[in-house]
Amino acid sequence: MKTFSIEGGEKSPSVLIDESRKVVEISGNSTLKETNWFYSNVLKWILAFNMGGSKTEVINIRLKQINDSSAKWILLILKKLANLIPTTDFEINWYLISNNRRVIAGGRILQSQSDYKVNLVSEQRDY
Repeated sequence: MKTFSIEGGEKSPSVLIDESRKVVEISGNSTLKETNWFYSNVLKWILAFNMGGSKTEVINIRLKQINDSSAKWILLILKKLANLIPTTDFEINWYLISNNRRVIAGGRILQSQSDYKVNLVSEQRDY
């Protein structure tokens, strides 16, 4: 089974694509100024994993901070993934931090604009 991972930094999120668990995880901070290079590569890896025999079943998004450009890329990635996988076959867990309004708003917007299941999960701890 294949695994792809990126270690996060101060402004870039950690990314884990685990084929054996059929999970994609994006966590940490996503406040990059130049999101195109970063997220276009994440998108390529996610699409590559899902064009084979294995399909993503769960997407976990645990962001402490997010900027508008990152939010747009995450939405684009989810839309591309929805084109490959029937929307009933995967779900998104968007973890909320109670004191970060931008992360909360991003999850609510995603939930209202999506054809796929988006769980908004309250989480009080730091990760």
